[in-house]
Amino acid sequence: MKIELPQLNSSIEKRLLPVYLVSGDEPLQQGEAVDLIRRKARTEGFLNREVLHVEGHFDWQQLPALCLTQSLFAEKNLIELNMPMGKPGKQGSTVIERVMSELAVDNIIIIITAKLDGSTKNTKWYKAVSESGGVIEVWPLDKQKLDQWLRRRADKKGLQISNDGFEVLLQRIEGNLLAAIQELEKLYALFGSAPISVGDISTAVEDNARFDVFKLTDGMLSGNMRRVSRVLNGLMAEKLAAPVVLWAITRELRLLAALSFEQNILGRVDKVFQKHRVWEVRKRHYITALNRGKLNNWQSLLQDCLQAEKVIKGANKGSEWELIERICLKVCQPTLFVS
Repeated sequence: MKIELPQLNSSIEKRLLPVYLVSGDEPLQQGEAVDLIRRKARTEGFLNREVLHVEGHFDWQQLPALCLTQSLFAEKNLIELNMPMGKPGKQGSTVIERVMSELAVDNIIIIITAKLDGSTKNTKWYKAVSESGGVIEVWPLDKQKLDQWLRRRADKKGLQISNDGFEVLLQRIEGNLLAAIQELEKLYALFGSAPISVGDISTAVEDNARFDVFKLTDGMLSGNMRRVSRVLNGLMAEKLAAPVVLWAITRELRLLAALSFEQNILGRVDKVFQKHRVWEVRKRHYITALNRGKLNNWQSLLQDCLQAEKVIKGANKGSEWELIERICLKVCQPTLFVS
């Protein structure tokens, strides 16, 4: 059954379902929804937690094996299945359907995915999960809902922010809920329960809507060409040093090359993620990029970065910003330009 995010807390307080599917592209709300289920499961005695990541040539037999093996010992277990792409394939679909038909009372399963498209919602595995448990879809907040969300969070902290202050705060965070939480914590540390004016917020709150290299690389990995061009124009307008931008792009390309190499050799990428300590919420961005190109694409783009570096240092003639933009757009769509 479908459970609206605001009703999740009351739903799990009534009773825990044997399986939950939490899908969406907004990391804070999705993470909080999963945490809410985890905490309730712990209070109900589901103390043994097992985590599976669907990457590369994932062994789908791990899922039924965990359910069967653990139930033999009469333990209460929380099993988390991280499926970033939301596409289990034929084998995975069959396994999930089987597990849904054999759910045990001593197991709770949480399936965590990115936003699912309409075709996925028509699959047998999705319908089996929906019929057996709860489906929670996490949507990005529009301006009105973001305003309401921000006010609730501020009230919960005991902050007294003026209406004009909330408007400024909304502009500064640009829909970034993680940034919003950080800024509310900062305001609480500075002002506590004292009234907070527009001037106070303008002075205290960092402008998280500004263009920076991290927004550039996020747009690049996700393949958003319009976003990349917009951010690059902002970086140039702010006169950010080209070497800083090129450094960030080169770092991402080296990681993509390493991931692609491991995927070709071992059929998986988990070791590279662990080595570079990639956050869980960012893994799907790299996987999305990997699906667009091959190892030779990333290696070729690293050579392009070297040429851009030579232009920056004056060894070659040309425009470093034009080269940087070309590299970013080729990451978004590796076949866009013919070398």
